[in-house]
Amino acid sequence: VIGRGRYGAVYKGSLDERPVAVKVFSFANRQNFINEKNIYRVPLMEHDNIARFIVGDERVTADGRMEYLLVMEYYPNGSLCKYLSLHTSDWVSSCRLAHSVTRGLAYLHTELPRGDHYKPAISHRDLNSRNVLVKNDGTCVISDFGLSMKLTGNRLVRPGEEDNAAISEVGTIRYMAPEVLEGAVNLRDCESALKQVDMYALGLIYWEIFMRCTDLFPGESVPEYQMAFQTEVGNHPTFEDMQVLVSREKQRPKFPEAWKENSLAVRSLKETIEDCWDQDAEAR
Repeated sequence: VIGRGRYGAVYKGSLDERPVAVKVFSFANRQNFINEKNIYRVPLMEHDNIARFIVGDERVTADGRMEYLLVMEYYPNGSLCKYLSLHTSDWVSSCRLAHSVTRGLAYLHTELPRGDHYKPAISHRDLNSRNVLVKNDGTCVISDFGLSMKLTGNRLVRPGEEDNAAISEVGTIRYMAPEVLEGAVNLRDCESALKQVDMYALGLIYWEIFMRCTDLFPGESVPEYQMAFQTEVGNHPTFEDMQVLVSREKQRPKFPEAWKENSLAVRSLKETIEDCWDQDAEAR
């Protein structure tokens, strides 16, 4: 077992003598399996910064239950969350991590009509450092599309998700944008609104990456890895904890003293992060 997620376990396996990751869903999570498989099968989904899907399958377990398998490329470094907890990085390497997640998300969000092929714009809806994997070259891929949604093309809403709450109130509590916590996602412009929710989470991921950057803590030790808001709400925040912190009090993870120096790079970094996690979704 190399990981456990909301929908089941991830195992390391081998297929034609090469290592693969196998994500196993129980019958109860069949809808997430179907959704994730359908997202990976969207035309033109192959991209350097999106996890590589190999095949989806279903089988009956020894005790007669159905389970569903997604076979993916294996990324030995594991999640960005795990990677950051084990490694610090210099400025260039930190930028490489951040830039590659950004490229993956930008590609996901882009509608591409190319000849006979059509890739809709897609929102991830559960972007966080556990759902980003690190490749051997120090760049990232985005994975875990079980909650993702096509935003353009003929089928906007997933079956059974016609109600607004199901569209807007999903994701990992720690990374939920203020408008998601308030139940106030602007569904009149669903495409922009759901992209803005992803952008908020991206800002938190940037903070996590650069808080482990050696060059941003000159002459002092880099702080231990923390998930966004870990100082404020610990390891298991409730929905209400995040509502108070993010929506009502408008708090965000703190920039450290070491980032007070006024170099252009640090200033640009802070401005970029603040633009991503802006309280006003339209401003992101």
